[in-house]
Amino acid sequence: MRKIVFLLVTLLVLLSCNNGKSRFLFNVHETDFVNKSKITVKATRADVDLPLGVSDLALCDSFFIVMFYNGGPLMNVYSLEWDLLGRFCYKGRAKNEFLEIPHMLSRQTLKGENGNILIPLREGFSNIKVLDLQQSLQSQKTTIVMEKPFYPYTMAKSGGEEGYYIFPRTFDFVYLNNDINQIFRANSMLNDRDGALYGRDYEVMYDSIQHKYFKMLSHDFPEDFDYVGGQLNKHPSRNLIIEPFTCMDYILFFDLDNDTTFAIHQKGSPSFDDKLSPVVYTTITNLAGDEEIMDPRPIHFANFAATESFFMVYYGAGDYTVNQPDPMNAAPELLFFDWDGNFLKSVMMDVGVGDIVYDEKSQTLYGLDHSNECVLGFDLSEVVADIK
Repeated sequence: MRKIVFLLVTLLVLLSCNNGKSRFLFNVHETDFVNKSKITVKATRADVDLPLGVSDLALCDSFFIVMFYNGGPLMNVYSLEWDLLGRFCYKGRAKNEFLEIPHMLSRQTLKGENGNILIPLREGFSNIKVLDLQQSLQSQKTTIVMEKPFYPYTMAKSGGEEGYYIFPRTFDFVYLNNDINQIFRANSMLNDRDGALYGRDYEVMYDSIQHKYFKMLSHDFPEDFDYVGGQLNKHPSRNLIIEPFTCMDYILFFDLDNDTTFAIHQKGSPSFDDKLSPVVYTTITNLAGDEEIMDPRPIHFANFAATESFFMVYYGAGDYTVNQPDPMNAAPELLFFDWDGNFLKSVMMDVGVGDIVYDEKSQTLYGLDHSNECVLGFDLSEVVADIK
């Protein structure tokens, strides 16, 4: 009987999709940002020699933070001129050491009461340790000023609908209001009837208690899971979060200060009002001889860097990128938007890099070249002058 009721409900939902009403619940602004690049920005190697095993790059105020996944110190701090200022975060069991490789959470920092920069570092799946950057630099020793368990950010709970549970995407959250106990996070919905993950929803959590809830789609289908989501990114100072989608031409905006949500979408590209087909994944053999499951689709949006007035993201689904002979190493475009969702400009990059950060002082975009264990820079002064 339960199965029959479920089938009837599913049929009614499918019929409702044809009444002309979108199941996408955010206001959508159709725009045009694909294949607009006219110039190419070229990379130059930054004047810094990095130890092997680089994993993450971040820009905190006037300091570059470089994280590593092996070796002695697991964090190096540099000036904006790439002078080495200190080495921190060693493996060990003491309070100021790490049992597991630390990672920056969303490359986000907080400010302490004394104005010092606080860097939350995830230690595996167990702890978050907060490093005081100024105290560490002054003492030349790793200074951990706070430690808290990681699990409140990842606990599943009832989704408010019978048969559904909120399944947090473990690392998909950002801090709000300069408070480590206030987060905005993205979730998937786990259906206990068929075990499938459905769609995407979002919530604001204060001290592990839901404060606000956002649902993106009025009803979800299993194939949505192959399309929704990307990496959450936050405005430098406001409670304004964006989510550029990895597999579709959507960017979601959550303006929590003004209680507003909306999305921008590329005109004519697939949307949630279309019938989305399940993705057929392919299997390849990597250089180590191991099999890997690959998504055959191009990456749409990835990476992120921002200022108070605009942000920039990689775009890999335009003609420039998809027509390159080596899709695994294809160079992306760099797209610029303001925080109201207006497309400003785009440029082609001659090489792709990871973990991009933007130094407003030099108007240079930096990123990690993981293949060559180095930092590459792109002069954006002419581009930025054109969009101001």
